[in-house]
Amino acid sequence: MAQYIKLSVGCGSEDEADIVTAFLADYPFESFDTEPTTGGVLLDAYIQASCWAECRNEALAVIAEYGTLHGEELIEDENWNERWEQESFERVVVDDAIVIRAPYHDAPTNPDTLDIIVTPRMAFGSGHHQTTRMMCRSILAEACRGTVLDVGCGTGVLSFVALKAGAEHADAVDIDRWSVESAVEAAELNGVTSKIDIIEGTVESVRGRHYDMVMANINRNIILADIAHYVALLNDGGSLLLSGFLEEDVPLIVARAEELGLRYRATLHDEGWVALILIK
Repeated sequence: MAQYIKLSVGCGSEDEADIVTAFLADYPFESFDTEPTTGGVLLDAYIQASCWAECRNEALAVIAEYGTLHGEELIEDENWNERWEQESFERVVVDDAIVIRAPYHDAPTNPDTLDIIVTPRMAFGSGHHQTTRMMCRSILAEACRGTVLDVGCGTGVLSFVALKAGAEHADAVDIDRWSVESAVEAAELNGVTSKIDIIEGTVESVRGRHYDMVMANINRNIILADIAHYVALLNDGGSLLLSGFLEEDVPLIVARAEELGLRYRATLHDEGWVALILIK
């Protein structure tokens, strides 16, 4: 049976808990639980002990910046996926245009609503976070066509939205094997297996390919490090959709994008989080 590290993090608010969750989701954490406390929010994050050493310093640095570490505990596997599914997962409705749900939820009755099915394994990337919802809105705001690239795909939600909104093919990449396995399972549930390639790797794994839309819901540092790769992969006239960062990060990201020849089109806001739409 696998052993896990459980991190208990005290956060001053739900927004701070969301920030910590967003950053930790870039590492191989498998589940997040939150619970209100008298002083704010307690966030529990679970990662396999075998993966913990290689990202411990970075993860603890994030926690120190946005919260307070209350505990680091070695525990036995209790099937966190099943526990979170049973206790926490709720369907998400995005502007009555998209429903993101588990297989055991009822399908939307409106035939014009995009029905997205995910296996509920992790809160971040399943549609519950503000950045995922803004990315869904950004996809619908653009004319989905041709090929799309989903960088850091997680559960694959954004790829499925793009495909059901009119894209012909999607490549979805993620460095985490667990995310890849989850996305493969969800692709079958959504009936899009023949239209998507799900790849364990980074944006470098699709070097030489070209896309009409590139999507990255990650964080500021990774976006700034990789945005030149996104631009190189994007067809002329294509859309770059970005999120995973805060309002104060926008000037830096827009300035870098304009250096690379992108044109600013729109900004979406949701409780301090931001999504950008840029055009090549």
